[in-house]
This record gives sequence, C-alpha cells and structure tokens, in this order.
Amino acid sequence: MHRVGLKRMAVLLVAGMLAAVGGCEKSNSRLQPTGELLLLSFAENQPLHYRMVSERRTHFDLNGTESTQQSQGQIMTERLEAVMVYTPIEVDPFGLTVIRATCESAKVTRTAFTRRQNDADAMESLPQLSFTLTLTPIGQIEDRSDFERVVQQLGDKAFAQVSPTAGRVKNPDMISDFIAMQSYLWDTVASIDNPAKGVTVGKTWKTRQMLPWPSPVPNPPTRITTFALQDILSDEQGRKAHITSTYAMTGDFLRNIPLAYEGSFQMRGTFGFLRRYQFESIEGGGTQIFNIDTGVLEKDHQKYTLHVGADLALPLGDSKPVLTIEQTISIELLQ
Repeated sequence: MHRVGLKRMAVLLVAGMLAAVGGCEKSNSRLQPTGELLLLSFAENQPLHYRMVSERRTHFDLNGTESTQQSQGQIMTERLEAVMVYTPIEVDPFGLTVIRATCESAKVTRTAFTRRQNDADAMESLPQLSFTLTLTPIGQIEDRSDFERVVQQLGDKAFAQVSPTAGRVKNPDMISDFIAMQSYLWDTVASIDNPAKGVTVGKTWKTRQMLPWPSPVPNPPTRITTFALQDILSDEQGRKAHITSTYAMTGDFLRNIPLAYEGSFQMRGTFGFLRRYQFESIEGGGTQIFNIDTGVLEKDHQKYTLHVGADLALPLGDSKPVLTIEQTISIELLQ
C-alpha cells in the first residue's frame, strides 16, 4: 500500500480507538476528516538529510539601555551549521517508528567583542556520535532516552581542561540550539490538536517550545508558538502546506528537556558575570513548508528578537544589564 494511504489508516485507527472510549454514537463523525491530514510519514531505511542552522547576535548593554549599534555595548555572534541524517530503522504506521540520527558535519563559528573565539565548540564533536528517537504515528516523541545520553556526552565535552584547583570551567557552546532544533523538526504537525480531523486553511494551533539560550539556567526560556495554515499549493513534488508561526513568551516550564550539564561550574566569558535572567519579550515569527503527500517537513525558517534583563554577579552601582538577542533558525530538507 502507498505510504500516504498507510499513514491515513494509522491515524484513523487511533481516532477510532479514541472514539470508542468517548462513546460509539459519535464515532462515525470523529472518523471523518474535515481537512487535510498533516501527518509524518516514514519509509524504512530511506534517510532524510537536513541542514540545520542556528545563528544569533547578542548585544550586551551593561548599563541597561537596549541598542543594536556596535558602538554601544558589546556584541557576540554565534553560528551553528549541522547536516543531520534521520534514517527510519523500524517503521510501524499503526504503532511506533524508531529513527536513527547521525551527524554528517557540524561547525560552530563564534566572535566575541571583536575577537574570534578559538576554542572548539562541544557541538563539533557530534559527528562522532549517533542516537535513536522513537516517534508515535502523529509525530510525538515517545522515547528520547538515547538522545538524552548524547546530550550529556556533548555536555561533558563543553568543559575546559584546567588545573584541578581552578574547579570546573565551562566553555561557550551551542548545545541548547541543537536540542531545540530536534523538537522543531516534529513540532509543527505533532502539536495539531486533533490530527485525525485534518487541518483547513485558516486553522491555528499552539504549542510550547524551548528557546535556545547560550547560558545554563534552571528553567530554559519557553515560548508559545501559534501555527496557522495559510495555504496549500501544489508543485511537481506534491501538495505543500504553507504554515506561518508567531511567538509569545511564557513563564511555563517545559518538562523533559535533556540536561547537558550537572553540578556546579563557572561559565567562561560575559555570561559568567550574569545571573537571574528575566526573559521579558519576544518579537518575530516563522514560516514552514510541509509536504502533505510525502509526510515530510521541507523547510522551517524562524527569525525573532528576544529581550532579556539580567543581574550582575557582583553588582556595580545601579547597573542593570540588558541583552538583545537577534536569532535566526533554518531547517531545510536536502534533496
């Protein structure tokens, strides 16, 4: 059977089970899709290659005045580019799918205050590692334990080799960007409220998502992402859903975010002098293209500005640092 037919049957089966629990008299209406089915679909041993790029420009103003001019405050830039390969190794359209993830390449460039950082980023060791993820028929991550193992290994590589008397010193890294992009890959369709009913143009749905953040914090910043199906267009590769997204900050804490580090340590760089971040607001949005016929996310582009207040570890008078982060994230399927 064609893979699109299989994924449709899988979701209708799940919907039928839910309808049976909720009452047989409503089962027929619940089984009838009223829109397009935006469902992930996998073919065993057919890999999907993605280029993932996360880039940010962080402006530090230690005097508490927001500005994007380099003549005021200090500027740090970071960029991660990775090519990831996701290979379905066990596919059950009516159950769970196991995917093996490997990294073909990972490169990080970083500048801070007009000078280049020469220390290798922990993310550049990712090509030496691999992990598996287990997904449900609607794209929700059922088992991420192996991914958590790799995140911890990356975290171990983020610490500098220093004398024992210096304690633990952590270099800057872009591990949180990698963690966030893994969830972005599935979230667009996995967060649809009732996937068996399908989605019509104009439909909106929401989810909570982690934001990449360059400094370890007890509760990583979280946004509420509102997706909207803008249009469905066809080309030689199939029918494609064009989706937009907008963002709003939330104080909600996301559970099950993999932890890269444990214990106490000192941060290198400016973030080592900052404490108690206040994630105040976010401006921006994104666009996604999802191929309905193949069940694959083809593009995800996000661009936003994050406004953050902070305290100095050692207070200097009335100084109240302000950080302005301009972030761009791009995930693209390689043909």
